Amino acid sequence: MQSRLEAALTVFDDPAAKARELLRLHRAWQSTHEVPGVLRPVIARAWQRQGSLPPQHRPLGDQQVAERRERAEDLAAVVPLLQERLLPLAAEAGNELVVSDDEGYVLWVTGPGPVRRKSEELGYVQGARWRERDVGVNALGTAMEERRPVQIFGPEHGDEDQHPWVCTSAPLLDPRTGSLLGVVTLSGSYRTAHPHTLSLVTLAAGEAATLLGRRHDGALRRLALEAARCWPAGSGPVLVVDDAGWVASADGFGVGERVRLPAGIAPGTAWLPGLGQVRVEPLEGGWVLRAAGSAAELELRPGPRPTAVLRAGEHTTEIPLSARHFELLTLLAAHPRGVGTGELLACLDGAQTAVTVRAELSRLRKRLGGLIESRPYRLTVPAAVVRD
Repeated sequence: MQSRLEAALTVFDDPAAKARELLRLHRAWQSTHEVPGVLRPVIARAWQRQGSLPPQHRPLGDQQVAERRERAEDLAAVVPLLQERLLPLAAEAGNELVVSDDEGYVLWVTGPGPVRRKSEELGYVQGARWRERDVGVNALGTAMEERRPVQIFGPEHGDEDQHPWVCTSAPLLDPRTGSLLGVVTLSGSYRTAHPHTLSLVTLAAGEAATLLGRRHDGALRRLALEAARCWPAGSGPVLVVDDAGWVASADGFGVGERVRLPAGIAPGTAWLPGLGQVRVEPLEGGWVLRAAGSAAELELRPGPRPTAVLRAGEHTTEIPLSARHFELLTLLAAHPRGVGTGELLACLDGAQTAVTVRAELSRLRKRLGGLIESRPYRLTVPAAVVRD
């Protein structure tokens, strides 16, 4: 979340006068397609993004909404919290509470009947998609684009039909990855606009992120317990991760909070950056990774897109390389007994300092796990350049 919140108006502003001034600016923009310089920056950026709007698509049916709710498990888990925190305010101020998913589809709508009926006239209903490119500048869509809380007042909306409204939205972010899960919004008549609404919606979104963090910690603890039951202590190095690579437990592996899992990871043998050769075994909700010490060899393939091909038993892993990393690996392959930073600096094209060489080697070692040792730098497996 952004540290500085920018409400649409202050407690001293007259909403009606503010709406009249914004309507003048909106109509000038519609006529000239030039964004007025006096607009709030977040609104100016949104108006610049808005092009001609396509006809509004038909809302999803009840079954499709139910399917999206089921898929959005983390989002569904925080809806009760958002309702508890925001519905009392919504009822008191004549607002409705809306929660959409990461694609802008409205999945939950609650609040007073009169305001809901008015929003239904706009197509702001369960199953509708409200991105900026669907319905013009609006708080839900703009919060998605900006990835920050936003309040949009009256004629700041792109579509003139939405001008009677004030909408306050905050993105709901996955605390593990920072990815967008959805958006929470309070919407009502522009005459109910208040700067405090932006703070309240933002705080509720922050609480939702905290709740998701606690749920994730609990899931990792359960994963670790299940792994300990199946692979008790003393059965060798074991690393337990969830489906996204977050570490539940690590016995005999030196890792951080998360490891990078390859796309399409499957049971069997795999080479993981930072870990080396491992045996991958499935566990409900994650994976168990165990050291696999099979002999390996490295092929270095030059070309416009150089790669390193690691062969370990029947398993082959291709690792894309930058030109500099390919050059470093080629030098290491030519010096199987090891090579110092100074020697590498003398051989590398365009390298300026030993610090830059060490930095590149550090990045390369993170990608290749245990393939490179230091002091001196050397490869731990046989390597050769292979030209087609």
